[in-house]
Amino acid sequence: MTTSKIPGWSPNTDLLLRHVFPTFDEDCPPSSGKPSRHIAKGPAVHGSHGGFDIIDHAFGYKFPSALLKELQSHGWVDTPTNGGRGKLSPARTKMDVDLSNIFIASVNDFLGSDVSDNVDASRSNWGSSGVRGDESAFIPRKDRSDALEFSLRYPALHHLISSIEDTAIQRLGTKKEVRERYGEDHEKYSMKEKPSPAFVFDTSLTSVQVAKFPGDGRAGYPRHCDRGNSCLVDTARSDEGGKGMERILTFVYYLTPPDWDADSDGGALRLFSPIGEVSKSDTALLAKESNYDTCFDVIPYSDRMVVFRSDLIEHQVMPSFRRDRMAVTVWLYGRAISSRNEATKINFTDNSSNQTFEDAKVDRDEVFRSPPPLALPSNNFREKTVFVAIPSYRDKETWPTIKSLIQMARYPGRVYIGVVWQVDTKSQQEMDMFTSGKDIITTLKSSHWENTKNLRSIIVGYTQSTGPCYARYLAQTLHRGEDYVLQIDSHMRFRPNWDEYLIAQLHKCGSSSEKGKAVLTAYPPGYELPCGPGEDAETRGTILVPWKFGDDGILRQKGRLLRREYTHSDSFGQNHNDNIPCLLYAGGFNFFQSSLLDVCSYDRKLHGLFFGEEISMAVRLFTHGYDLFAPPESVCYHLWKRNPLRNIAIHRQNLAVEKEDAISVVREQVRGRGRGLGTIRVAEQFALQLGVNFETLTLSDGCENANLDSDAFVSSFRDNPAAISDCMDLSKENINQVMALVSQFTGH
Repeated sequence: MTTSKIPGWSPNTDLLLRHVFPTFDEDCPPSSGKPSRHIAKGPAVHGSHGGFDIIDHAFGYKFPSALLKELQSHGWVDTPTNGGRGKLSPARTKMDVDLSNIFIASVNDFLGSDVSDNVDASRSNWGSSGVRGDESAFIPRKDRSDALEFSLRYPALHHLISSIEDTAIQRLGTKKEVRERYGEDHEKYSMKEKPSPAFVFDTSLTSVQVAKFPGDGRAGYPRHCDRGNSCLVDTARSDEGGKGMERILTFVYYLTPPDWDADSDGGALRLFSPIGEVSKSDTALLAKESNYDTCFDVIPYSDRMVVFRSDLIEHQVMPSFRRDRMAVTVWLYGRAISSRNEATKINFTDNSSNQTFEDAKVDRDEVFRSPPPLALPSNNFREKTVFVAIPSYRDKETWPTIKSLIQMARYPGRVYIGVVWQVDTKSQQEMDMFTSGKDIITTLKSSHWENTKNLRSIIVGYTQSTGPCYARYLAQTLHRGEDYVLQIDSHMRFRPNWDEYLIAQLHKCGSSSEKGKAVLTAYPPGYELPCGPGEDAETRGTILVPWKFGDDGILRQKGRLLRREYTHSDSFGQNHNDNIPCLLYAGGFNFFQSSLLDVCSYDRKLHGLFFGEEISMAVRLFTHGYDLFAPPESVCYHLWKRNPLRNIAIHRQNLAVEKEDAISVVREQVRGRGRGLGTIRVAEQFALQLGVNFETLTLSDGCENANLDSDAFVSSFRDNPAAISDCMDLSKENINQVMALVSQFTGH
């Protein structure tokens, strides 16, 4: 089964939801409407509180808009231009329902008959009229009963719900639940470092609500508890039955505009922390006899998630101004099974805000045969952060790739990595082999890089994989606002100082750099196992050129090795040997400013597509006004030998049909039609500059030179002696294999 996790969930989150004694040291009026001095404006920092936590950048900055568009496309929320409320209606609380039921029961007793069919409880004046003003709707459970069908109709919403359920069960649920949900092997793997269970969950009861608070300065939500009149009662039981299953955890995920302002927009969620000593009784009420309670105001920033105990945390929604406040709330049902009196000391210290990028004293001797270092730039970019997106398909080279990234970085602490693990989730042995990386993590402890903070993951069952485009799309969703993005494959090695070098080179792309519309990309030279690239590894740059059309009508491309002494003219007529303009794109190595993700992210619907991924991105980037460049030196190395596990067919129904659909999309894109294209430049101009006719499927003479002089390239294998790894047995057979590989790479 596919598993998802909330990347920002930490061990402190576990503790904060288990323990509720710690309180604030300041007070605020419960209904004054004035912001408390405990305000979560910036990145969440754990304060002295219990029962709730705040997770910023929960799913990536693009996710809220994608989820909102999905809800709009299915009619749950109307678009701003159309107005209205879609399927949303005036909201009702659990207390509203309780009061309506009491009202109906009283009428039944008085009349001696059942009048419930004649009473529209949703329009009852009990408790809802003039009190809230928000509009909401529940996503019916029956619509979510078929997980596969729901995931196809609502991919973003399904990802949100499944991530919440998976994370809660794996972090706070019982071994029995993990075993039943994911299988025996997954249970053994995921529970190795898991704390003792805190709750029994029943995901068949999970409820999901979409809510909008109008930005009229009036609509809010009075102080309440999600348990209604049973709030603040610990329902812990010793039995394992299904009794006592009520709302236990509340997750609120915000879909507000990315520029939401705490003061101008308001809409804070005010959380009231439980006060006082907890009695020994499991049914003790937590309360404070005072006109003032300790509270915490959480600003509803986009992509922020708040999780709190439904049974213990009272909360209130403050009015919003200027704009509507959108959110999706997910309630998990269950019961607590751990004692709140458990003597566990909680460490509320968060040193992330004090992080500095020091020169890492990395033991590079651990990296066998380190390739030559890249020259450090005169300017220092140590304050900038880098996100590395890696899709991995059953690849044992993934962790060595991560190790190389960290040990070869100038400033490892600024490198954040997002991996999409496509593995057999039913096999504990495979999960452990591909995803754990324990031995490598141990070697990285001295590098100022922490896997718990700097590594984010999505685990997907390999039988659900649909090719590189969807995997790269998922990897990009793990981006959390870092300054730059490096997209690579899962079997690569890096030269020392790669991070500083790439940032410096990206800023050498003239006006494209100034506009944030430059991309560095190329096919890297290869490396061989077990040695990897050594001190004699190829360091010359490569550039992508058109090669031929395949039988499917999709353009193939190849990388050509550049002579070290070659110089070219820039737009000002100056000769130099710096970044070289190019038109083609390498999916396995590209580096850009993160703003690109807002404009031209990967198309998640190109299923089954391998050849076509890169030309699709190339023409899309061109039409969106991006300029591509090949760096003058090779920055990394790629294992070109095919992973044998990729030869195993991917078992997905209709994948062949989806692949044909994807190929058709790409054919249309290169002809200037179809989805994903920009309006700054046209596809016809792209084809003309590339020297390719996508209508007749022909190449023009000289297009293989990428608009460079023919003497720019290494013309034969004799000019590339370092391509042979000296760790190989140089028998005649192996020499022939090497020659064949080099011919594929250089195009000769």
